[in-house]
Formats: sequence, C-alpha cells, structure tokens
Amino acid sequence: MRIPEDGRKVFDARYAQRDYDGNIVENFEQAVYRLARAAAGAEKEHQKAWEDRFVSIIGKLLFVPSTPIWANIGKPDRPWQPGACFVLEVRDSLESMYQTLKETAMVFKSGGGVGYNFSGIRPKGSLVRSTKGKASGVVELVKLYDASSNMVMQGGVRRGASMGILNIDHPEVIDFINSKLNGGITNFNLSVGVTDAFMKALENDDPWLLVFDGKVFQEIAARELWYMLIKAAHACGDPGVVFVDRFQQHNPVPGRFINACNPCGEQPLSPGESCLLGSVNLAGLTSGNGAYDLTALEETVATAVRFLDNLIDVAEYPLPLIAEATRATRKIGLGFTGLADALIKAGLPYDTEEGRKYTGDITRRIQEAAHNASRELAEEKGCFPEWENSIFSPGDKRRNAACITIAPTGSVTTMAGCEGYGVEPIFAVVYTKSTNVAGDFEVFSPLFLEACKKRNVPAAVLSEVAGRGTCQGVEALPADIARVFRSAQDISPEDHILMQAEVQKYVDNAVSKTVNLPETAAVEDIDKCYRMAYDLNLKGITVFRDGSKKGTVTVGKTKAEEPSGNLRRGEILPRPVSAHGMTHRLNTGCGKIYLTINYRPDNGEILETFITTGSDGGCLVYTEAASRLISLAIRGGLPVDEIVEQLMSTHACPSYMAAKGKGKFLSPGKSCASAIAKKIAEVKANLDRKYNGSPAVVNEAEDTLRCEVCGEKLARAEGCLVCRNCGFSKC
Repeated sequence: MRIPEDGRKVFDARYAQRDYDGNIVENFEQAVYRLARAAAGAEKEHQKAWEDRFVSIIGKLLFVPSTPIWANIGKPDRPWQPGACFVLEVRDSLESMYQTLKETAMVFKSGGGVGYNFSGIRPKGSLVRSTKGKASGVVELVKLYDASSNMVMQGGVRRGASMGILNIDHPEVIDFINSKLNGGITNFNLSVGVTDAFMKALENDDPWLLVFDGKVFQEIAARELWYMLIKAAHACGDPGVVFVDRFQQHNPVPGRFINACNPCGEQPLSPGESCLLGSVNLAGLTSGNGAYDLTALEETVATAVRFLDNLIDVAEYPLPLIAEATRATRKIGLGFTGLADALIKAGLPYDTEEGRKYTGDITRRIQEAAHNASRELAEEKGCFPEWENSIFSPGDKRRNAACITIAPTGSVTTMAGCEGYGVEPIFAVVYTKSTNVAGDFEVFSPLFLEACKKRNVPAAVLSEVAGRGTCQGVEALPADIARVFRSAQDISPEDHILMQAEVQKYVDNAVSKTVNLPETAAVEDIDKCYRMAYDLNLKGITVFRDGSKKGTVTVGKTKAEEPSGNLRRGEILPRPVSAHGMTHRLNTGCGKIYLTINYRPDNGEILETFITTGSDGGCLVYTEAASRLISLAIRGGLPVDEIVEQLMSTHACPSYMAAKGKGKFLSPGKSCASAIAKKIAEVKANLDRKYNGSPAVVNEAEDTLRCEVCGEKLARAEGCLVCRNCGFSKC
C-alpha cells in the first residue's frame, strides 16, 4: 500500500492511532486493516473475505472514507462513531435550547458537524409567558451555540462546525441575514430557508409577510427582502440559500420531516439523523485518457456501499436518539473526489457541455451501482426499518433510504493524491505559498506542470503564468493546455452552477459546492446565481466572492494596499482587503491559545491580530477582547512596540505561575498577555529583518502554524476553508 507523501502527513497528523503520550503507533497500512476489520465485524459470514475486499479498495485509495471514520473506527480508545453529518432539533423552550446545546457538544466531541433550523424559535422581544420577560431571539441563540463551538474540537481534529437555517418568513430573518456582516460568528455557516411561495412572490413583485405562530409581525416587499439577502452574501459570503421545500419534496421517508442540513449543505436530514460519508477516487479509476473501467467502478461502489452500511451497525453513536434515527433510515453518503483530475485526463474543460456530460455520466453510473448494491443488501440483510413508510414501498426493496452525497473532501483528496476537491475544478494552476524559512514562492499544479513538460513549455512562460495566477491569456502557452486548465476563478459563475445542476440530477441527497465570483462581482451577480440555482432545481447554493473573507490563499500577484497617510485623533484605518499572516501556538497556564498576526505583504507592517483558545480551555472572552483591542490600537496608529510594552507590564497570572511551578512547558512570559506580547515582538523583529535588514529573532522551540496541521494559509472550497498544502479542512 502506498500513500502520497502529503497524504501521509495528513494521516499522521490527524488519523493515526497514538499512545498515551501522543506518539504515533500505527502506519497507513495498519489503519486500513483497522477500518476493514471493524466494518467486516458486522458480517455474519465470511468476515475475512469481506475484510480483504474492504482492504483492497481502501488500501489502493480507490475509496477513501471520511474523517470521523479514520479518526474513530476500530480504535480502542475512541467511540466508534463514523457519522460526519448530523441534524438536531431546537424547540422554543429554554430547556430544549440548552439540551440541544449539550447534544451538540457530544456530537462535536465525536467528530461530527451539526445543522439546525431555528424557525421554531420565537423572535427577539417576544413575551416569555413563564417569566414575563422578553425572548432573546434567534440571532442571540446562534451566537450562544457559536461560542460553544470554540470549546469543543470535532473528534479532536477540527473545530466544531454548524449550519444555521432560518426560514424566510420568520420575523427575525432580517437580523439573521445581517448577523455576520460585522464578524463575531465564526463557526456557523448560515443559510436562509427560501420557499417556493417566496420565489413566486419575488417573481410577481408581491409583498411578503413575516409571521410567527400565526401572528403577522411585518409586511415587506419580497424584492426588498431578497435584496438584503443578496447584498449580505456579496459583502461577507453569508448567508447562502437552501430551498427548503425541495428538502421535503425529495424526502425518501416523507413522514420524517426535513427542513435542515449539515454544515456544508450536502446532507438534508430529519432531526436526530446522521449520515456517514466516503468518496470514490475518480482519478484512481480513470486511465491516462480519462476513460474509466465500468466494471472496476461498479465493484468499487458496491464494496464501498457495503462498507458504509456495515459501519451503521458497528457504530457507537453519541446519543441514543441519534442511534435510533440513523438506524431507522440507514442513510449513507457515497460521493467522489478527483473529478477535476479525471476531466483533465480526458482533455475535457470543466466549463463545457462535454465536460458536464462526462461528469453526469460517471455520476449516474455511481448512483446506479450504489442503488443496485443497496437492493442486494436488502435481499440479504433486510430493508431499512422505515422502508414501509418510504417512497420505495412496496416494490423497490432498499437497505438504505439514500446512498449518494457529494461532500467536501479536503483531507480525503490529499490522501487520495488528487488535485480536484469533490465536484470542484482545480483551485488554481499556481498559487503563492508563504513560509517563515523560504519566504514566498509559487506552487504549481502538478497536473499542469506535467502537461507543460510533455509540450516543452519554457520556464519563461511558467513565470508569466505565476505572475498572472492563471494560464488564461498567456499567448505562448499551447491553446489546448489553457483550454483544459481553467481553475475555479477562471470559470464563470453560470458554469459552476450548471455543473452542480448536472451532478444533482444523479444525487440522492445534495451537492456541496462553492460558486466562485471575482472581487469585482456586483450584488446583481449574486442575484443571478441564486435565481439560476432555483430555476435549475438545486437544493441550495453557496457563493464566494474574492475579498469578502480574509486570510485565504493568494493567487497571482496582488497590488498592495496603499497606506492612508497620517491618522487624525480618533481615525481608524479600515481592514485591508488581503494580508499575509501566520498563526502561532502559545502554551499558557490555562491551556493552548492560537495567536494569528497579519501583516502587509509589501512592507511587513503588522496590521492586526486574532486570538482563539484551544480545546483544553482558556479565557476565551478575554483573549478575544485583547485581540480586538490590539488590532484597534494598531489600526489607530499606535506603534507596535508601545502596545507590546503595555502588554508586557501587566501583572503575573497565578495560573501561569502555578503551571510553571509544576514544570509544564509554557511560552515565555508570566501571563497570557506577556506571552502574546513576546510573540508579537518576535514576529515584528523577524519582519523588520526580512523587509528592512534588521537583525533576525528566531524562536525554534515554538510551533508557528497557520492551519491546524501544517501552518499554511487556507482557501475556500465547497463551502469550507481547506489547506492546499496538507488537506486540512474547516467548515
């Protein structure tokens, strides 16, 4: 069994079994057998034979299970929880809100992400009869859940992620739409639940009523509310939209109502349900000319379906209600990764009718093979318990209520050695990678470099591509290479949506996809995308306009922001459109904190800081407040050295001193404030050296990370932030 070097790094960092001291005690091959053995344990007969078949498809990286499966299944020190997607119900009572919050923490701990529909929560200011007080409302509840996400890592490998949905007729929908404009909600993807009735009102330019519990709170023009929605999405990337009526229209068990989905939108579920995911590696199943072996594809899919179905039986779920609901419908989510690789091999551009036809055909083949496998399992092991209440009864016996999901595949893609994440095109043919040691340098797509090498493309042409950040418009590059290597930012929003729609035709659940827009895109472009998604029968859509979120990978050479000159008293510099930065782990008396320091790429001037606490505790509120005040002081014109001096002069922290006395390794300093100050001073000195020739200050004892695995910058794909270097993903 061979795994790419970058894939091995991801495996070692996130999935390998470790001993009590944190040392890795298994390799990739051993982990493959661990998963296969656990899944085969659900078989009554021929367990060894099925173990070997599972080993074959996973060991050859033809099928790659999702993160919770690698992180949990078969480990003696972890609950065997394989689910990645969960939906929980929030009722309109204090008891339910906090009970669901507790349940959420348990799901996060086990490695899953959670979706909710908050439309049943009374709007802000409503009377609470039991106390005669006023309700805090939906947005404040989202903020409470968001803050809790900072305290729990998903299965110990990623921060808790959530999807919050509010239907478009809820009285608090306007506040919900605008809730992420000023930051503060960091662990939630937000979507508005748009109904068919609203889209009809929008088309007819009718008024729209905001209603709760039969009471009309407000009347607003449908087009006015719609404009608020698309304007907010243009500004910050949220909210997306989900077409909630379609969730229920395509519900395989109609009696189990669906109005919510998981954090990335690909898995609509009824309350309590979960779904486990895995991806077929299209790059590994296609030849050099993009042709695929149908027999090998069907065998891989059938074995993968059985593997995922078996895990439902051996799983240990975080809550009894989740175990019951999941086993009642036995939903699985088999998808694919490496689509872009397969299209490139076939010489088919992503944004053409031919490319979409190829993709639709292979997705249809996967769906047909998965459904046939589910039918065979039903004959062998029985239908899912809710089958008689499903759309398949009485004639079509199924083991699983749903089989196909196109999910985000960050770590999976890297482990499989693919460039294309899920249904996405390649991110870029070249992007800028920043390191402390080597500085900034360009990273090319291996597939692009291979194509250029075959055609003897000179280095000068590659240099021009690096400067542009795209191979489009480079005259000296062969036209057929430029035609195929159109990256996410080169593809029109319409073609992104057309690809999503083509794939959705053959997907039981939904498709996680990002529609990329240039920074120059107007609000009207968001309007066009959302309407087009509705017209093409999608279940939801996420758009991302470059520059609407900070801290992503740089593509091409960007013009540095110009300084605004001397500031007058009370004047604050606006946040930059883009910046370079690095995240540093600090060990404090209360636990780990992560300090991100962003700076101008043209002169090394520090611009702002972000501070979050680790999963082992810490003063979340105070560190966040310190981060905001440090950033405000910098952008208000105070010298960084003066800010450092003030932080250094704070008193010693008792927790810091007590931990030091116990011999724990802590970052230099006497408190969180002084540790932060020392790190800022160290970074400033290194930046001064790099940009101004000042002496260097190096601290090799501490980790300097950006993403939580390898420290590189994150890029947006499939509704998530993903690391192009190691495959880490954060939704």
